[in-house]
Amino acid sequence: MTVPPHRLPRVLSWKSGAFLGLTTILGVFTTVGYMIGLVGAWSVIAIWAASMVVATAQAFLYAEMATMFPDTAGGVAAYANEGLRRYTVFVGPIVSWGYWLAYSLVQAAVALIFGQVVQAQWFPEATWGVDLLGVHIGLPHLLGAAALVSVFLLNIFGIRPAARVTSLGVIIFTVFVVVLVVLPFIEGKWSVTGLTWRLDNPTLALVLLYLAGWTTYAVEGPSLFAPEYRSPGSDTPQAIRVCAMLMIGVFTIVPFVVSGTLGEKAIGDNPNGYAVDVMNILWPGSSSLVVAVVAIGLWVTLVGTSAQAGRALLGISRSDLTVKQLSKLNGYGMPGRALGADLVVNLLILFLVGNTVAIVAASNLGYFICCGLACWAYVLLRRDRPQWPRPYRLSRKWGAVAIVLGIFDFVVAAVGITNPGLAGRGGLKETLIALVLLFVCIPLFLLRRLWQDRDHAFAWREDTPALPPAAEQAEVPQGDAVAAEPDQ
Repeated sequence: MTVPPHRLPRVLSWKSGAFLGLTTILGVFTTVGYMIGLVGAWSVIAIWAASMVVATAQAFLYAEMATMFPDTAGGVAAYANEGLRRYTVFVGPIVSWGYWLAYSLVQAAVALIFGQVVQAQWFPEATWGVDLLGVHIGLPHLLGAAALVSVFLLNIFGIRPAARVTSLGVIIFTVFVVVLVVLPFIEGKWSVTGLTWRLDNPTLALVLLYLAGWTTYAVEGPSLFAPEYRSPGSDTPQAIRVCAMLMIGVFTIVPFVVSGTLGEKAIGDNPNGYAVDVMNILWPGSSSLVVAVVAIGLWVTLVGTSAQAGRALLGISRSDLTVKQLSKLNGYGMPGRALGADLVVNLLILFLVGNTVAIVAASNLGYFICCGLACWAYVLLRRDRPQWPRPYRLSRKWGAVAIVLGIFDFVVAAVGITNPGLAGRGGLKETLIALVLLFVCIPLFLLRRLWQDRDHAFAWREDTPALPPAAEQAEVPQGDAVAAEPDQ
């Protein structure tokens, strides 16, 4: 089958999309640990379970919108733009850029953790390094850069190789998690007395929900691959359902088990490496094997987030919201230029920014704004385009749910971005950096609309069609409508 040069090839099944979305599940070993040390296991279980419920509800809104626009790249941000551009064109660049930043900047943090884990386990004596603009660059940075380049090279040659690699990596990681969860009970080394609740500050609870959303909200990740599913009407919601079930299980069961095995203080003292400590208790001498599994998981996370970030950036350009050069596909049908730009940004952050995790946490602002506006865009699309084909359709009551979810996202974002110090994740500097990174999209948007598209008159808002073009309707795979609750 010949794929038009502007089209992403439809080669993915829902299973491949689910595996690509599940790459963020490693957040259980990169984000959860420090929270356990801060507020206790019971608090963390409650925070992450609540965040997953919100994330899953939002993801089903996005699934309906994904089936409305099966050939539209850019995921949630593209759907938010579709719903809001008839009111103002300036929402699109902000939500799209914020969405891309959330998927992009995580790679620099994960790459650095990857380098630190590998260096600590196998090259503990390699402590050399140089200082560059106040950042001490050593072997972990070089290893992280090598990981970033390797996933870029994998992703530019097609989505199927990346999907196969991530599938294998997620399976290995899942087997490891099962062993980690089961062994403490078999060996009698788990006790519920080690679990506590130390969260008595409502503001801190909202800050932790803000930080957890960086990982849990990524359950919508499979929607980014909607233009590449063979049957987007059924594959998109199915991939989201599988992601949601597995992520809810992992983010609640793992904190429950490891806290009762290792102890909350020990986890807080080693938040990125507590899996090694737990396995050394259960299986002495297994540290090299555990680190290898964690390193594979981190690398697979980079594969998935790089693929997602590249498609988000492609969608921004194809929606005429940033420079048009990023809208091209390479000879393999992949967004090569977008992937390359994403690589360059992350290499710069890796080598030039010291507190990467704090900046990533701050960059979550754009993601929450995007998710909140996408929920409201769902309501507007239901009202403004009632006859638009929706192979997957939720019941009418989901309109009220979408409004509440949007309000929730904005409240959590406002509290999270103004109180990062409560969770020990940055301060005013990181907040300002987040705002600068977010609003750099405006000059790029104006460059596109006023210079690159100068043959067209600038409009503050755009007319939207009531129905898709007939040719686009004909391209939607037939027979893949999904049974959902009837629209009452």
